[in-house]
Amino acid sequence: MKRRADFGHYVSVLAEVMETTENMGAKLNPFFETFRKALDEGKDISPEDYDKTKAEFENGVELYENNLKKLQGLEAPIAIIGVHKKLVGAYRRFCEGCAHMNSSIDYAGRWVDAEQFDVSEKEQGNAMDDIARLVKRAVLISVSVFGLIR
Repeated sequence: MKRRADFGHYVSVLAEVMETTENMGAKLNPFFETFRKALDEGKDISPEDYDKTKAEFENGVELYENNLKKLQGLEAPIAIIGVHKKLVGAYRRFCEGCAHMNSSIDYAGRWVDAEQFDVSEKEQGNAMDDIARLVKRAVLISVSVFGLIR
């Protein structure tokens, strides 16, 4: 007989994934803003900004892909299995959007495919909206099933 998923472990890993995602997003935002502003204003981006952004974006994509693996390997409590599967899908779309943004930048040639950059920004935003909604839903279901609030 299969043992039940450990709710405490699930919540702990989910919290870690969300915290590291948020922290990395905050770290990457200045690099994103440099490119967003330059594209919006039609300005050039310095070679130094390309080099710094390349390293940081690659680190971010790697962290997000590792977080996705954690979520994929996480055994969800029965009450939230459906929500968890949707959460994994949304996080996968987020990772893909981040990788898409990174690939929209030609670091060696020093140019950006603005259309792909914009598309990837929307992909990430939509996926993150879904992630936030699904995490909230998982918490609400867990509260009602596991009676976490007294």
